[in-house]
Amino acid sequence: MDRINHVKLVTPQPEVVDAFLREVCAVPAGWPLGAQSDREQLASDAPLGPGGELSMDDVLGRRGGGETNGFIAGDPHSRQFQILKSDGDAAFWAICIGTRDIEGAHERCKTRGVPATPITVADWNERDNIRNFFCIVGGLMFEVIRVEPKETRS
Repeated sequence: MDRINHVKLVTPQPEVVDAFLREVCAVPAGWPLGAQSDREQLASDAPLGPGGELSMDDVLGRRGGGETNGFIAGDPHSRQFQILKSDGDAAFWAICIGTRDIEGAHERCKTRGVPATPITVADWNERDNIRNFFCIVGGLMFEVIRVEPKETRS
């Protein structure tokens, strides 16, 4: 089965996105690319954004569409693409990162000045919910999630 290999991002602040991924989301460190190979990483306490809270209107406004209309391609084993209809230009609107420590990642966002929504819980399927928040880093939208089983009542 084919699957997603890697994601290529373009931002005027690659060092900020790198620090967010490594220090907030616990993505393992990689290596520098090209002419940036002599760049220094940000200090571990450097702000990664202006701070503040995002609303869901902020999140959905960046998506450029109203209702959720589209498709999911893939499955939980291949990873998934959510393909949504937009009223505007075609674009990538969010990158989703899974974590076991969503509360810690959210707190690290606030500490480092990353604008983020509050943590919410979304109904995903018959077995699972998704606990999530959205944030903007280096001009890019990220969704940080934890999939968790729905509570069962006996």
